[in-house]
Amino acid sequence: MDDRRRRHPSRLVALAALCVAGAVGGLIPGPAQAVPGADAPSTYRTAGTPIRGGLTSDDAPSLAVGGPRVDSIGAGETRFYAVDLDDRSTAYVSAVAAPPAGAHIDAYRDEIRLTLTRLDGGRCDTAIAGADADDVAHPFGTAVVRQPGSGTAARCGAAGRHLVKVERPASTAGRDERWTLELRSMREPGIKGEPSGQPATDSESADAPLPRSGSPRQRAGGTGFNDATPLTSGAWRDTVAPGRTRFFKVPVDWGQQLLTSVEVPAPEGSSGKPTGSAGFLRDALGAAVYNPARALLATNHFVPYKGDPSTSRIGTAPLAYVNRTERSRAAVRAASVAGWYYVAVTVSPRMKRYFEDGVPVTVRVHLKGDAEPGPRYDGSATAGGFGIGADQGRIGQPGPGAAEEADDDRLRAVAYGGFGLGTALLAGLGAWKLTARRRTAVPVVGAGPHGRDDNSVR
Repeated sequence: MDDRRRRHPSRLVALAALCVAGAVGGLIPGPAQAVPGADAPSTYRTAGTPIRGGLTSDDAPSLAVGGPRVDSIGAGETRFYAVDLDDRSTAYVSAVAAPPAGAHIDAYRDEIRLTLTRLDGGRCDTAIAGADADDVAHPFGTAVVRQPGSGTAARCGAAGRHLVKVERPASTAGRDERWTLELRSMREPGIKGEPSGQPATDSESADAPLPRSGSPRQRAGGTGFNDATPLTSGAWRDTVAPGRTRFFKVPVDWGQQLLTSVEVPAPEGSSGKPTGSAGFLRDALGAAVYNPARALLATNHFVPYKGDPSTSRIGTAPLAYVNRTERSRAAVRAASVAGWYYVAVTVSPRMKRYFEDGVPVTVRVHLKGDAEPGPRYDGSATAGGFGIGADQGRIGQPGPGAAEEADDDRLRAVAYGGFGLGTALLAGLGAWKLTARRRTAVPVVGAGPHGRDDNSVR
């Protein structure tokens, strides 16, 4: 009888503690509301199932459409995968290489090369993504594309099995270090009719000045594409540990142009003046933009830092379906689908020289232009991972002010509800506990360390 009395109060106390923790935990709904400087995984976080690429084309495993698949690749190795394509969809196969933290990196030799071919060896597309800084281990990747139809954009339009080859050249820097390899196969449905218009021109520069948007609001970025933090237009602040990469994503609609800047201030207490050659870091701050299919669209190849404020600008061409017909400019060609565009921000491990407790990084986001009607898809674009909220990839997001107010309203509602629930639970538990003490001398055993869910808030 006494044992049951001990266990029963303990369970109620633990349950109440968990309820209160859950209510208060609602104040932090994922990475977007993480506490500044909070600990986060230092490596690229994958969310896919394992796959082992073939050493030859004959033993290439099937890379099915859908969620990511995870493999690894060593220096000088080649991996083969098979994809089954129809004759209507635009097919994308991406690969993201994630060197381990602290890996030796050669900016000129470390890269991955993707090649999409027919079974007879005819080449459909090739794409290359490389490391942008010496000894700055950061994730990087891109995608190959199969565009059906006719004209200059059509490549390997026939249905059937195709091969994807991923190559990593031999390197003198990290010869013994294997890289995580995340792959994904995506399909964009065909369209009804023919696209109209002309591809974006060079005059529509992604280096246009960004409007100032007030004081930055705190948003902690994700560790990869799978947990990237969503952003709207505005200014956002994150504290990034030296040597880490943070991922953000922005919804971009047809006709819109994503413009971003990444800023690092002078160290606290600094005069804001350069520190001379002794304090000069050549590869300090990196930024890259990827389209919804994870094709690399733009990169700044890292910018230097010397103790004074530093800014890197990067962006896209205005989104247009017809951009995919562009033959010579890959960045314009990749800005040809609406949906979530990803911004990856990397801070060199050497930045610890200036910021021991993490580097304050401000990401400014501006969507230039109004949303325009997109193509008429012959199927669901969102089912394939493109667009947001409607079959034709229409986003229709509210303005930044409305989005921020909605965020605040949701947080306030969660806060009031959470604190109200927590107060009620604690008050009820206190009354029950007092009554129990009056009825029996058996002590109440509170929830110990095992009553805490250490993984509930990351």
